Amino acid sequence: MSHKKKSVSVRLSESDVRKVKDISKRLGVKEADLLRYTVKQSITKLMPLLDEEVKGVDLIPTLVECGGDLARFLDIDVDDLEHIVNEGVGANEKKIEKSDLDMLALAGLGGASSAYVSYKLSDPSHAATDAGRLLQAFKEYFYEKYLSQQERIADNWNNREVETHP
Repeated sequence: MSHKKKSVSVRLSESDVRKVKDISKRLGVKEADLLRYTVKQSITKLMPLLDEEVKGVDLIPTLVECGGDLARFLDIDVDDLEHIVNEGVGANEKKIEKSDLDMLALAGLGGASSAYVSYKLSDPSHAATDAGRLLQAFKEYFYEKYLSQQERIADNWNNREVETHP
């Protein structure tokens, strides 16, 4: 693995540049080091997207953590998100419903959209009003709906009775 660094040019808003300078100064590090840290942190969170075989429900942990931000900061709409997540997934395999991806994209928009998403998750166990609770509600909703189903299928497969012939 090469440790050689390459220079790149990135356009940032004046506000973001000021924040990078202020945070770097407070941490006592170079601005470039803070930017490298930020890029590496984001890449780490998005690492499952590097593997083309990881799709559908296998992307739920990544989507719960980053899906709203992807929609918000990268202008990825629900159709793009559905293509990224469900492309190549068989009909009844591990697809994530478009309505759930829509909720995820809306949550990234904040404000009234987050209130709507909170309402959609308004099952008493999913009520959420602030960002932290909304993230927790998403985790519970997606994990219960999709990952629990996968675990039940795996458990049924592992616990099936095997016929033996004398």
